[in-house]
Amino acid sequence: MVITVYTDRRSSDVADVALRLAHALSAIVAPAGVVLLGPRPHGGADSAVQHAPLAESSSPGDIGALLTDLETRYAAAVVPLAGPPTEQVLAAFDASDRLLLVSDPSVASMRGTQRTLKLCRSLGYDLARTAVVLHDFDDAPIAPTDAALAFKREIFWTLPGRSASPDERDAAYAGLARRLIG
Repeated sequence: MVITVYTDRRSSDVADVALRLAHALSAIVAPAGVVLLGPRPHGGADSAVQHAPLAESSSPGDIGALLTDLETRYAAAVVPLAGPPTEQVLAAFDASDRLLLVSDPSVASMRGTQRTLKLCRSLGYDLARTAVVLHDFDDAPIAPTDAALAFKREIFWTLPGRSASPDERDAAYAGLARRLIG
């Protein structure tokens, strides 16, 4: 299974969300393994999650081939992407089984998620393939139910922000991983 974690804004949060999701997935599918694309996170080696490089200069065809290859070798591949929907981003979308569109409560992020949902509809992705994941809505002035109205779709999952306790964050990511696998 290839899972792309995406936000249209450059954000370090998407890398953190992807890393935490990869760890949660590895607890479920340990023997088959989980791979996280992109640079190795700060802090060095990580035995629970494998890492594979993803060069920004990769061609769309290379990205599709890489994700197809990783899907055959691992139970799950997690791809963190941020920024405008380039050809490379769209190639990752095409090769993904699930697209997790991460939105924080900022107006810019919510508008970006709306644009990405519209793009996914225009590309013919079915509703089950794309999912909205809210991040850091803990003390936000907008409630998740209001975000669902703005996106005109159900919120797939809500992840707490940095102010949550480690146990709360771990439980939320474990729940998301179980929902994705189940």
